[in-house]
Amino acid sequence: MELSQITEEMLANELKLTGHIMAGAHMAILPMLQGEIKAIHVDNGDTVERGDSLFEIDATDAELNISQARAGLDAAEASLTSAKNMRGQSIKQAEMQLEQAQNANKMIAEAESAVEMDLSDVPEELHAVLESVVAGNMPTEADKQQAKAAVKQAEMALEQAQATDQIKAAEASVKQAEISVQMAEQQKKYAVVKAPMSGQVTGLNAMVGEMASPQNPMLQLVQMDHPIVEVNVNESMLPNLEVGQEVVVHIRSFNQTYEGKITYISLLPSEQSRSYPVEIELSNTDSNLRVGMLAEVLIDTSSANTEQTVVPVNAVIQQNNETFVYVTTDGESVERRLIAVNNETAEWFGVESGLEVGEYVVVRGSHQLYDGALINVRNEVFPTNNEQEVDDVVENEDSSDEDTKGNE
Repeated sequence: MELSQITEEMLANELKLTGHIMAGAHMAILPMLQGEIKAIHVDNGDTVERGDSLFEIDATDAELNISQARAGLDAAEASLTSAKNMRGQSIKQAEMQLEQAQNANKMIAEAESAVEMDLSDVPEELHAVLESVVAGNMPTEADKQQAKAAVKQAEMALEQAQATDQIKAAEASVKQAEISVQMAEQQKKYAVVKAPMSGQVTGLNAMVGEMASPQNPMLQLVQMDHPIVEVNVNESMLPNLEVGQEVVVHIRSFNQTYEGKITYISLLPSEQSRSYPVEIELSNTDSNLRVGMLAEVLIDTSSANTEQTVVPVNAVIQQNNETFVYVTTDGESVERRLIAVNNETAEWFGVESGLEVGEYVVVRGSHQLYDGALINVRNEVFPTNNEQEVDDVVENEDSSDEDTKGNE
């Protein structure tokens, strides 16, 4: 294990971050239709444009579904025509029945009017005879009520015949059948799989004659015109970053440098590392870049160009949303101390609080330590140099192994 003394340094106004190359756009191509693969029109490495045909799936089942749906549509349209014809006939019949009932009611009224006579000029001896004749021709109350009921019933029948419920139901059936035809025709269109975006074909995993399934990607399309570099930064770096900021990206495998621009800074940290994902779009690229390549990102900052207290990166532990180091003041034991950092380079953290110049921190083997752990200095003299090797942790004799593991 090693110690390092806290000093003040002039930090370079540059952040160095390590990330990896991602595609500008990446899409797995899954068929929407299940069936036998009839033709494949591309191969790995081919460049395609949006709308280009990639492969074809046998559409026999889809064509049968179209025929079945069209037959259902024909039947629904025939039912609608029949319902309309029946409605017309029912209306005519109801109108005739209403007219007959109204005529019958009118005849009863006229008959009742015709038998009403003025008997004032008739001799008294004939009154009895005439009254008997009138009574025989006068419509009864039952006749009148029956005639009125017949008219009302005929009116209700006409109203029912004029109703459009059956027509609406038949029209709905036609609409549903039309949708079934459209869906069947759309399924047939899915038999030809086209590129949803431009890009390079990769990961082709299909052969003519095999069965295509909507659950299994057949190939992938990758766009590398404007690849993305993704890096993860800790909380202390965020004040130095902003969307639109220009950066330099170095790819070690090719020893090439590219210009880039920050396009995205996540609002949420990663659940595992608690760092914030940042995306950088490269503007001047070539065909050498591949997804997954390591990239070194150099970011100019304006807040890290003054002399400040620093601590080696190797001494700092970030765990459970805490940033801490192990400090020794006597060369015999260590103290677990929380610190706040405000800047980071490849070698140093700028210290905002928690450490003073001249203190000593553990820079190697610190993950084995715990608060209060004992250490032995090899040369019996507390180190005066910036770095001094010390013995491994001496476990406290009063502490059990289980307590030690728990503190770790």
